[in-house]
Amino acid sequence: MAVPNEKPIVRVTMDEMEAFLLLPMPEDGEEYDVPYLIQVLNENGVTAGIDQEELASMLTAKVYERECLVARGTAPIDGVDGYYEYKFRTSTDSKPSVRPDGSVDYWSIHAIEVVVAGQELVVYHPPIPGADGMNVKGKVLQAKRGREQLPIKGKGFERSPDGLSYKATIDGKIELQSDRMVVLPVHEIFSNAHITTGNIDFRGDVVIHGGVETGLVIKATGSITIDGVVEACTLEAGKDIILRSGMLGGNKASVKSKGNITAKFFEFTNIECDGDINVDVLLDCNVNCQGKLIMNDRKGSIIGGEIFAIQGVEVTNLGNDAEKKTEVSIGASVEVYSRLHFLEKKIQTTETDLQKIETGLKQFEALEVERGVSYANDPRRLQLLRVKIGYMATLASDREEEKKLRRLVERSKGACISVLNEVYPGVIVRIGEMRFDIRNIGKSIEFYKLDDRISTRPCYRNVK
Repeated sequence: MAVPNEKPIVRVTMDEMEAFLLLPMPEDGEEYDVPYLIQVLNENGVTAGIDQEELASMLTAKVYERECLVARGTAPIDGVDGYYEYKFRTSTDSKPSVRPDGSVDYWSIHAIEVVVAGQELVVYHPPIPGADGMNVKGKVLQAKRGREQLPIKGKGFERSPDGLSYKATIDGKIELQSDRMVVLPVHEIFSNAHITTGNIDFRGDVVIHGGVETGLVIKATGSITIDGVVEACTLEAGKDIILRSGMLGGNKASVKSKGNITAKFFEFTNIECDGDINVDVLLDCNVNCQGKLIMNDRKGSIIGGEIFAIQGVEVTNLGNDAEKKTEVSIGASVEVYSRLHFLEKKIQTTETDLQKIETGLKQFEALEVERGVSYANDPRRLQLLRVKIGYMATLASDREEEKKLRRLVERSKGACISVLNEVYPGVIVRIGEMRFDIRNIGKSIEFYKLDDRISTRPCYRNVK
């Protein structure tokens, strides 16, 4: 039998992943065979993925004048990058949750993740390599390679020899810091802190599962977490302070935090906070808050004391029906603006003086060139250098303070006092240099700055 004169038609898809074959109707005495069809496919560039069984089936069934899929490419299978599986909670929550009845659950705060020596912290899953593919024309299709991850850097843990497991080497608090994992020491007391326990000054975090008795001083470069009631003592933290119960200050307590403060209540306490304060009740407290004071729980009340919060106050009840004097200030104070204005003038004067000193030093350089004599140890030049160094140090310090004050002013923009329920007579509201005295009970009201006065508007926020 002869091979047909009219050649089969080959069609390759645009992505070159499939090839189709159409067999013209053969004349009498003509016949196709599989080797001939493979030759035709090869002549059209199709060299891979040829389905010889399909070709044989077309001939057996005499499939003519119709395209059949006769070659398939192999798609690449991308590899999977290696990844780390963390066996601890990688994020913390310094804000308490709200119960269904509207009260705040201070036990829901998860600010510290504690681990013990020998505990598995991380499991590494190596990359899966993947497999290359090939189109019907024999071109290799590169698969994405699974990438290895760099070993975890940090301290307080060890890596297994095979690199697949990381375990803690010390007891402490674990946290992720950018691309590092660190286990830091934690000073943990499982009972009350009292005189026999002694004062605490710890480089790390302090956790006390009981209360704190009067007179103690507790300092930590990290956070301080106390489960029980705190009496009149001193607390200082480089990060957050969390009092799950509260503090009975007795006019002798001091609390300072460079982070946020969260507590159930404070009574007769002096409080300084660089971040936000979230608390239910403030009774006769003096508060200096560089962030926002948030007291929007159904029990949230400020009664008595002097409160200052740069970024504003949100409180359910302000003052009480006994008309107790309660002063609340927000925004940047007059002293801040005055200090900022003073620094601007001082910096300008210092810069002018430095320019004069530079001119004097350049004159000595010119004399050296002109006379060929070194003035390096000339007392007048040395005095100018000493003055220059002093001025530069002062200028750097003043600029840093100016930068902080400008950030403070920027944060204070748009601050307001939001009273979700009632505000009582006896309350004094201050915004900057302006003062507003409450003489009648108000309900659901906001105090804000409008041009050169304190104005009010309805507060539509709901009590949590």
